[in-house]
Amino acid sequence: MTTATNNAVEKILLDEINTEVPKAVLDRFSTLIRESGSEDERIAADFLASYLKEWGVPHKVHTPELYLSVPKSAYLKVTAPFEKEFRVKTPSFSVITGDEAVSGELVYISTGYAKGINDIFGTKVPEDIGNLEGKIILTEGYPMPGKVQEFAELGAYAMIFISPGNNIHEGISTTIWGAPDLDNINDEPKIPVLAINKPDGNELKTLAEKETITLEFKTYLEKGWFNCPIIDIFIEGTEEPEKYVLLHGHLDSWHEGIGDNATGDAALLEMARILYKHRDKLKRSVRIAVWTGHSTGRYAGSTWFVDQFGLDLEKNCIASVNCDSPGCRWATSYEYMMWMSEVDEFCTDVIKDAVDQPSKGSRPLRAGDYSFNNIGITSFFMLSSSIPEEILKEKGYYPVGGCGANIEWHTEEDLMHVADFDILVKDIKVYLTGVLRAANTSVHPFNFVRTAEEFAQTIKSYQEAAGSHFDFTPALNEVASLREDLLSFYKKAEELKGLEIADSQVKKTNEVIEKLARILVPINFTKKGKFWHDSALNVPALPDIAPAVGFGSVKEGSHEYKVLKTHLTRGQNRVIWALQQARELLV
Repeated sequence: MTTATNNAVEKILLDEINTEVPKAVLDRFSTLIRESGSEDERIAADFLASYLKEWGVPHKVHTPELYLSVPKSAYLKVTAPFEKEFRVKTPSFSVITGDEAVSGELVYISTGYAKGINDIFGTKVPEDIGNLEGKIILTEGYPMPGKVQEFAELGAYAMIFISPGNNIHEGISTTIWGAPDLDNINDEPKIPVLAINKPDGNELKTLAEKETITLEFKTYLEKGWFNCPIIDIFIEGTEEPEKYVLLHGHLDSWHEGIGDNATGDAALLEMARILYKHRDKLKRSVRIAVWTGHSTGRYAGSTWFVDQFGLDLEKNCIASVNCDSPGCRWATSYEYMMWMSEVDEFCTDVIKDAVDQPSKGSRPLRAGDYSFNNIGITSFFMLSSSIPEEILKEKGYYPVGGCGANIEWHTEEDLMHVADFDILVKDIKVYLTGVLRAANTSVHPFNFVRTAEEFAQTIKSYQEAAGSHFDFTPALNEVASLREDLLSFYKKAEELKGLEIADSQVKKTNEVIEKLARILVPINFTKKGKFWHDSALNVPALPDIAPAVGFGSVKEGSHEYKVLKTHLTRGQNRVIWALQQARELLV
């Protein structure tokens, strides 16, 4: 298929986009609270499926049991030196206290608010903060698992997080990604966790800094295994139907959740309609998944999907595309996207061609239903368009993890006013163009030269941190060789771009590109093996050798120092082995 033909196909599909179906989805979803495991969630899934049935789109609705923790209510009261109640919430997987109040002394420890989305999922627990045994810790931020885990390990009795604004943002505090297994069954939070808004939190902070404050609190949650619907759509391509692009987003929400993620569900349904109507123009297949268990199960739905279909994903999935929070008001920038290095040029071209705007992608966080890293699947997009920085500053908005950077994220105020249909159409154009190109381009448009260059930069930064304490020269040499081999490989691949997918050389080249992903994605984003799931804590680049940044905190010659060197030796071995495996593919 020529460039002109590809452009003509894209224009046909993009011109097909309209807002009739998305508006119907948002109107219906605005009447539902799509909490996972609830009747409203089932109604929402049935509503989407009714359109698929009407259009004749092939799909299944799976109803797996997902392990969830659903917050119901919480209570907090100052009991000394006076009495006063405060409005609070509890995040998913907080310890459940039930009807019996728990009491203790409040201690404020500053950890600061997130300066950006990367900080939201990070930890900033200060060193040498003393004995926390039996203390209720008050600190800033969202109740994310990293801080909860670290404070619990330091002996905290309970935690209260001060939300960065007037609203209390819902959240989840477990480090377990999806359902637990025998390795992490005991890793759920060991302490009760609460969240409070900023004005009330600051009042508690001021009180705690002046005198001894005693609190009592209760947390109510429903935890267990819930049957939840997962919609699995398969639109078959015409030339290589077994291979597919996986496009996905989550159905469940906190409250009405219009910007997170009703707009995404509307986009997925509209794209399913368009792709099925024009399925004769698809060379490879598109699989569209609508997850549940995202918010109260730490991506339980996508994790279940990987567990059930992992072998097929490993063999046939070309790429994973996450659709979350598109079409939100004021979100006109594509400068805050996330994607893996090998799709950097691909994604910037997609956005430029689809909506004529510049874009920038950063390393994907350990979030956003990126449940496919351990298999080794190239992935792009996490969240969607975002409010430009100057408007965020003008409005005084703080960082959030969705809704196009609107601060209604994960609150009762994520209502219809958050949606913008003009922006939603733009975002659908971006997603549709990216999916279509990934499915139709004869040679997969993923360039692992960029990945090798990222690796080289990462290893150099670790070498700088390690100084003379550890030598990463073997890994640097291997990644330099891989880059040279990749340059040669892609030079040859360039000559195949005018050929058909069925051509034997094209097939062989694509097989190599898919296998490169299966090798290089896991060493950059995971510590555990294929078909397992790493924790929900942030994963640094090339995590097996990332502890090199720790030499400054251990004494040379000490036990800890020698253990660190041992760890890095093993980690470098894994990295070098993977690089060598990748090079063997290119021979």
